[in-house]
Amino acid sequence: MDSYVKYKTVNHELTNPFAEFLSSDTCKVFEVRIAAHSVMNKVVGYAMKRLKQADADVLVLIAQGKAGEKAKKCSDILHSKHSGLLHQCNATGHQVYEDIWMPKEADSDLDTLSVKQHVPVLFILLAKNALPEKLAAHPSRVQITGQKERKASYKKKR
Repeated sequence: MDSYVKYKTVNHELTNPFAEFLSSDTCKVFEVRIAAHSVMNKVVGYAMKRLKQADADVLVLIAQGKAGEKAKKCSDILHSKHSGLLHQCNATGHQVYEDIWMPKEADSDLDTLSVKQHVPVLFILLAKNALPEKLAAHPSRVQITGQKERKASYKKKR
């Protein structure tokens, strides 16, 4: 790489897999982007604020790279704190970052290089009401009630 210089970096557009399902419906959709350095209290607070709004129907959590685990934890917290039913649908994708390298010497026989990096992205759709008809049959759909499961209590034998 001593003979090359970085010309530019291109960030390709991230496509939301739920966009085509939600664009035709009249529901109000809010996106919450979660980064690896995001503070969970702030993310959960913002998401809860959006879910409590009367006009908000759908919340989409978007996490890139190492933030996927935070998004999962955030959805679990939202399920436990939000009263009533939350419908969930998950999807994965990837964000493409492309670095373009040019040869330092224009008259050399070297070609231009393109290096692509694919970063995984997790999409978690949370809906207060029933999911749109097209998503209702999605294989990743999960319906979770707001009630906590009762754990069996065991008495210690003496």
